[in-house]
Amino acid sequence: MTSSVTASTTSNLVVAPGHEDRGQEARRPKRHFSPSDSLYVIGPLVFLLIWELVGRAGVLGNGMFPPFTQTIAALGNWMFGIGDVSPAYESTWLKHVGVSSFRILIGFTIGASLGVILGILVGRFMPMSKLLDPLVNALRPISVTAWVPISLLLFGTGDQPAFFLTALATFFPVYVNAVDGDHYADESYMRAARMLGASERQVLFRVVVPAALPSIFTGLKVAMAISWTTVVIVEALGAKSGVGYVLMDTYNQFLFAYVIAAMITIGLLGSGCNYIISLCGRPLLRWVNLKGTKK
Repeated sequence: MTSSVTASTTSNLVVAPGHEDRGQEARRPKRHFSPSDSLYVIGPLVFLLIWELVGRAGVLGNGMFPPFTQTIAALGNWMFGIGDVSPAYESTWLKHVGVSSFRILIGFTIGASLGVILGILVGRFMPMSKLLDPLVNALRPISVTAWVPISLLLFGTGDQPAFFLTALATFFPVYVNAVDGDHYADESYMRAARMLGASERQVLFRVVVPAALPSIFTGLKVAMAISWTTVVIVEALGAKSGVGYVLMDTYNQFLFAYVIAAMITIGLLGSGCNYIISLCGRPLLRWVNLKGTKK
């Protein structure tokens, strides 16, 4: 009788996976506003004020460096057609952003897919490591800008060079992080899976790949930032559309407010893409956050 009661009591104490985390979060004291939190606002405001004053004073760039308000006016004209800053670019923001985003989507998808697949294979199978790793490590130090003349020679102008260079720039950080993440797979877990009858394919997809995912998502976030840098370089050198094209074309026309507006656009779009990658990683990394520390 006593043992049955004890067993019943013990079973009632068992908490479903993840419920204890929510209970601990509920017991945590809520964070209240502190005076130091105002620094999050004060810092950017001081930066914008200095930017405005320096631009108005004309002390940088022989007086051509635009103040903050002028840059916002150019961005408003570019995005919504507000004002009459430059009729040539009025309300064309969405078109150029769409072109750049499409180029990044294609190139990033190709480069990231190859990086993940080859990185996992190289990290798991020694013949693949001997075959591919020396070649990849020899090509990796070559700057993406050094590939620009070759890409223009092979593909001409247009979208193809952007696809190629973005895929190339994306591949290396994803590949390196996938190889490194493969080493996080615990050998004891793999042995246990094999003892339970798992095939090598099941061990790869059920043990190795999940263990590598935190490192892979880190590589994806790094690669996304590099992708935006790469596509801007390609568009600035050999394209007739895109955010990079607008940045370089407005520079040649001395429309420096548009140059900074294009830089702001790149920063916002890059941050947005980084956030999307983080959102995609959450359901796959329920047991670990994207910083690689356990919850």
